[in-house]
Amino acid sequence: MTHLSTDRLFELLPAFLRLADAEAGRQQRPFGDARDIEDFGPLRTLASLIAREAQIADEGLEDHYANAFIETCAPWVIPYLGELLGVRGLADIPEGIDMRARVANALELRARKGTLSALEQAAADSSGWPVHAVEFWKLLAHAQTLRLPHLDMGLTINMRSRPELARLGTAFERTARNVEVRRIDTHGGRWNLGNIGLYLWRLRSVSITRHRLRPVTGRRDFRFHPLQYDAQLFTRPDPTTNLRHPSPILRSIMAEDPSAYVGDGRSIRIWVGNSELDPNTICAANLGSRATPGVPEPDWTRTGGIPGLTLVDPELGRLVVDPNLSGSVVVSCHFAQPLELGGGEHDRIASLPILNAPTNITPSTEIVAAVNGAGGRGDFTLSRSSHYRANGTISVPTGETLRIVARNGAFPTIRIGNAGLRFDLGDDASVELNGLRLNRRGISVTGTGAAFTLRDCTMVPGLALRTSGEPVSPGALSLNSLMVGAAVRIDRTITGPVEVAEDTDIRFGECILDAGDTNTIAFAPVAGSERVTASFDRCTILGRVQTSAFADGARVRPEGFGVATGADERLATSDTLFVGQTAPEVEATFRQIGCIRFSYVPPSALVPRLYRCMREPSPVFESTRYADPAYMALSPCTHPALLRGAENGDQVGAYNRAAWSVRADNIRRSIDDFLRFGHAAGAFSET
Repeated sequence: MTHLSTDRLFELLPAFLRLADAEAGRQQRPFGDARDIEDFGPLRTLASLIAREAQIADEGLEDHYANAFIETCAPWVIPYLGELLGVRGLADIPEGIDMRARVANALELRARKGTLSALEQAAADSSGWPVHAVEFWKLLAHAQTLRLPHLDMGLTINMRSRPELARLGTAFERTARNVEVRRIDTHGGRWNLGNIGLYLWRLRSVSITRHRLRPVTGRRDFRFHPLQYDAQLFTRPDPTTNLRHPSPILRSIMAEDPSAYVGDGRSIRIWVGNSELDPNTICAANLGSRATPGVPEPDWTRTGGIPGLTLVDPELGRLVVDPNLSGSVVVSCHFAQPLELGGGEHDRIASLPILNAPTNITPSTEIVAAVNGAGGRGDFTLSRSSHYRANGTISVPTGETLRIVARNGAFPTIRIGNAGLRFDLGDDASVELNGLRLNRRGISVTGTGAAFTLRDCTMVPGLALRTSGEPVSPGALSLNSLMVGAAVRIDRTITGPVEVAEDTDIRFGECILDAGDTNTIAFAPVAGSERVTASFDRCTILGRVQTSAFADGARVRPEGFGVATGADERLATSDTLFVGQTAPEVEATFRQIGCIRFSYVPPSALVPRLYRCMREPSPVFESTRYADPAYMALSPCTHPALLRGAENGDQVGAYNRAAWSVRADNIRRSIDDFLRFGHAAGAFSET
């Protein structure tokens, strides 16, 4: 659109008027002013005012034209366009598509309304989960007419086909079924006329890249997981292939086509020495039964391998390398978890501190020696998802800061030696650990330091795991802080029990505290310590909790302990699951301080005032074993008050940010517009 400028408008006047206006401007220009005399003419001044108003009107017309299209409209217009299209009632989800894209997709989906692909995409867009839609009436067992046979109908099961048997009960089975008369939308019925199933993958595929494996028996047998326990492998979602969902990899299905799972850009990659293995030399195999506590290693460690073949058991996460190959074994693979919590190779750039000339520590270098050799201060990075070693005491000088940080995109595992890992801090010193997984021993912090921080870390509950995935020392301390008067911050971390010294102000945010069972203490002051203030925000705590007060210690004066000094005290603890069994499950010495909000608190707990908290029924978890993919995730059979009881309307606990309940509600609200008349849909979780 052409803009009306002052010069263009002024040039429309006759020349004699412009000359007269210039003469008038010459008389009005102050002496010594270097500007053109035309700028002082009354007609030109009037033309500039008219041009300015015309430009405002012109821009308004352009904005109105742009607001007619979802791609170019202003943000305030998007809800109105969404209202016209019926895109309403959907809650925003973390990491989901924004409202502009959702409305734009609604325009495209209207043209495919009633089709299976539109229903699938609407569910995926509203929830952010991978979704696969299945028309169940095509799987009904019935006699077909010979005049119009349908080759894609359900088939009689072939008992000799292991892949077909492995797909039973999944989203991709093709077996014919009898009619199921339960309603699909309320009672879980599936195989009937007009029923459509929406299969959802709630767990996220998480990667481990170029991780060097340690042999199980000193020969050529390995476990994929860095903690060396039997762990299910998962697919890497790839929208360009049939493997679009983060599903568990099954032996019989992988055996059909190993190249679909192994190789560059696939779910599994294996290097021996400096060479990557050809997918044609890799075979899916059953490498024995799952490890059992107290039982010797299964027979798979004594096979010795098959010349010319490398055997992979994706269901147990085991590997037997071709005995003809020599060299170290390095793998890239994928596991699964509900949320990026406790570290990982996901993007952590927002939580990384600003480092000053960091020193890189290699896996072959012992961490304690490297840090003490640099004076116990400065910034250190671990840049690989591999095993590192730490054993001994790191001394941090007075007033200095020590940071040990995993590089963004790396998830190193630190094997702590028999001497443990201790940080001895001088006056006003501070330590931060970021993005690390610590294994075999706990951490102790001593001295007179000011602060200790853990972010995006995992201190393995039970210190270490057996090959079966069971903890070696359930209930053992993961963190023992003996610094008096320190500030301890733990964010997005998985840990075992924690103890702190007196006058400590400790804050947990999006953490899992796992004491191994509900009778063991998960958090408490060191014996004899007083004035310990704790706050928990979106945490899941398995075990008992003891503290002096649920409050922010910065707002409580030691000489006036027991008196709240600010209105924000009530915000100290929120959206947290306290799962204990032995009364009192949660105990605060000073119960007139602080407030617990939107949390589950057991009935016998001795706590300060509660605001919109649940006392019963207790939560139901998918699993409480750290080795399981759905570790500490709430089961769908948990009471709705806990599944939607957090301040933001989603589930209470550490996985609040995963927004499982909000995503499920969005699916229910969005699919009705895309169902054909007489059809019904139900959602089913694959993971």
